[in-house]
Amino acid sequence: MRAKNSSNDISSGVVCNCSSNVGNPGNVDLKLFYAVFYDISSVISSYSCILELFYAMTSIDVNCDVSVVEKSVVDKMAGRPRAPRVVCNNVLPHVNLQMSDVVPRDIYQQMTDNMSWITWLAEHRLIRNERQCAVCLQAMPLTRRRNRGIGYDWMCQRCNTRTSVKTDSFFANTRLDTRTIVMLMYYWVYAVKCSHVMLFENITDWHIIVDYNNFFRVECQKWINRRQVQLGGLDVNGQAVVVEVDESYFFHRKYHRGRRRKGSWVFGMLERGTGKCWLEVVPRRNAATLEPIMINHLLPGTVVMSDAWGGYANVATINNGVYMHEVVVHAHNFVDPLRPDIHTQGIEGLWMQVKRKLRYQGGTSRELFQSYIAEFQWRYSHKEHTFGQYLDLLSENYNV
Repeated sequence: MRAKNSSNDISSGVVCNCSSNVGNPGNVDLKLFYAVFYDISSVISSYSCILELFYAMTSIDVNCDVSVVEKSVVDKMAGRPRAPRVVCNNVLPHVNLQMSDVVPRDIYQQMTDNMSWITWLAEHRLIRNERQCAVCLQAMPLTRRRNRGIGYDWMCQRCNTRTSVKTDSFFANTRLDTRTIVMLMYYWVYAVKCSHVMLFENITDWHIIVDYNNFFRVECQKWINRRQVQLGGLDVNGQAVVVEVDESYFFHRKYHRGRRRKGSWVFGMLERGTGKCWLEVVPRRNAATLEPIMINHLLPGTVVMSDAWGGYANVATINNGVYMHEVVVHAHNFVDPLRPDIHTQGIEGLWMQVKRKLRYQGGTSRELFQSYIAEFQWRYSHKEHTFGQYLDLLSENYNV
């Protein structure tokens, strides 16, 4: 009940009421307490009364240090603590992220609550660690969003603009829970069968797994297309590096068996000794198609190793002879008996691995064939710390 006369009357009334109830906190007049507490003029004139009410309601000894109690009152009046402007303080550098060895047990341990989970996502550069409001250009604090999505949003305190923590990341515009997506990503990286993934994650529709596997594969294609892979050149000792080149035909009938359909040519280059490679689907395998690809991806001084196909006839004269060219004639032998280092066995073995991978997947889509080639190229170049390498790939694709 509010007093009608003045703040002094309120103060005296509260003091009287509180003095009779200090020994029994349960009988404090809460209506009178709130009336005084939220009325600024009453708070100023009745500060000693508020302290006495605070003692009674929290069972604090009246003889304790008054400065401690005053600080507690001020903290209570200040409201909730300031919302954080960053998700975590330990974002992994790209080098550490690439070398990280993440196991499912570590991921599941972070799924216990939403804050721990988004902290793990920000630490591994899957979502942004901070965000600026696009309207008023102010730093946006992280606020809780109950019963929706990942549990938190970015919210500008000036214009009330809300932005999901998934914005500008791989998870943007996805309906599946981010925890499930990360686990599907992990299983895809390590080539776990779809039937096993359905069992592990309790997924009943296999189309979900197939769709997300396609999404993961397309990210590899985006990463490959954005990077200008350079092969060959000179090593640290000044010696010319050997790059084997070859082309292979996919989706064709073998031994005239099976359904007749048009295949696709793929041109490949493999740097001997390092495993770096470049694979590209080409419309034809003539010199006009293959030479520009070699110019874009082979450094000057490279030793180009090829078979006797006519499309490589002018390799030694490209750009006034920046490449050296060695040829093995497969009609005679696959490895030159006089010079055993003259061969293309490395790139031939690469084709075998690509086609084995495609057969293992049980068929491929023609529209996504280039993404299958890009996936293999990325996997072939990242055989260690594969999951950490893929997290870094997503970080680069979305500039996180």
